[in-house]
Amino acid sequence: MSYPVPFNNDPNSFAYTTSRDRWPHIIKSSVGDLESYLAENPSSKIEGAKLVQDLEKLRSDILANGTVNPFTREQLDLIPSLASYNETLASFKSPLKWLEGPWLFLETFLYRLIDVIIKKHSGFENYDIFEKSKRKAFTDSPKSVYELIKQYLLLLDDNKLKSNDKDGQYLLFKEFIDVSLWGNAIDLSLLATAAQDYDMSTGQSAAARKENEKHILANDTSKAWDHLLLCKRPKRIDIVLDNAGFEFFTDLVFSLFTLDSNLADSVGIHCKTRPWMVSDTMIKDVELLLKDLSNTQLFPDNRDEVDRFVSIVRNYLQSGKIKLLENEFWTLDLDYTHITPNGKHGGAELYDYFQDSALVIIKGDLNYRKLTGDKKWPKDTPFKTAIKELGETNIPILALRTCKADVCVGLPKQREEELVRTDGKSWCATGKWAVISFNQPK
Repeated sequence: MSYPVPFNNDPNSFAYTTSRDRWPHIIKSSVGDLESYLAENPSSKIEGAKLVQDLEKLRSDILANGTVNPFTREQLDLIPSLASYNETLASFKSPLKWLEGPWLFLETFLYRLIDVIIKKHSGFENYDIFEKSKRKAFTDSPKSVYELIKQYLLLLDDNKLKSNDKDGQYLLFKEFIDVSLWGNAIDLSLLATAAQDYDMSTGQSAAARKENEKHILANDTSKAWDHLLLCKRPKRIDIVLDNAGFEFFTDLVFSLFTLDSNLADSVGIHCKTRPWMVSDTMIKDVELLLKDLSNTQLFPDNRDEVDRFVSIVRNYLQSGKIKLLENEFWTLDLDYTHITPNGKHGGAELYDYFQDSALVIIKGDLNYRKLTGDKKWPKDTPFKTAIKELGETNIPILALRTCKADVCVGLPKQREEELVRTDGKSWCATGKWAVISFNQPK
């Protein structure tokens, strides 16, 4: 059976408020950041003023429910991958309007259109309109940064990461997965006791874990762990990133954990090729994060620990044990069923690459929507069913996702009814709940 996708004119979908409120707000906020940039860079003011006008026109078009036009020949010549969007647009029977069309397609189209609008202006070809907000999301979390570095280094110095105790290593694996899932929302001090507290039924930390796990509606962490242990060496773990800032920082710490504990021999970190969805991580954001960590004004405390952490990361980057990768496919409209041997626009390239991966961790809400086709699956649909063709490949996928959109699968039967009773119909878009879903490869 085929299920529909959310449309922007459905008042019962999160798409409705996203397209009418969030998109215009994002453009307005980005224009504000751009105007601040222009005030600090007077030589860019004339061209920048034209860019501001173009972005404000786009905002007006959205609010007026204007028609979505295909990318021009000139734009396609500049960025060939945009052909994917035009192909999809041509498949609809009538022209799409911003406030009426399919949510996922138009959301991805919007961010590529913003990128195209910016790049056509001289001097702004490499300008990241979201950079200020991404860096702020990291530098505004100094206490959490210090705490996570502290706990990681304690585990490293106590030789807990190289322990032969698989129960202890699994507990740490679970904790680092949870930190990567929740970011700032989790109690980072749990890592301090994770290596010693193997009895999950007693102790303050065990109680805190159990409370946290109540909000994970489907949790396949143990299945991913069992699979990872059985993989032959060399083992490579891949992480398809979501947000920059503190969330990426947690992904980086998780990468260090897998290398230091010998769970992996290398880690591939998959970034976006261009500014995307406001907060997504580009390769240049990795270097900016390390530079910000080294800035004694931004992070004045615990300098020995912070400098040591930065040195460890840089050594892994220089040795190639951590590799930063990018592919245009991640910023297209295509869902992830196109990661196949014959997938177009980079899908086949990723399929071939992932054949050598011991575990592919795919993070975040948008990636989850693309994994599941953003369809209105019944909530108890198995994850393997919802990812369709991808579920029949030998790619071991572990999806980490806090729920911020309509789609969600893999729940136990009747669980949705309970959530509607306790949290209302919008429970799936609040970010309060999460899923950790694993696809066992063939």
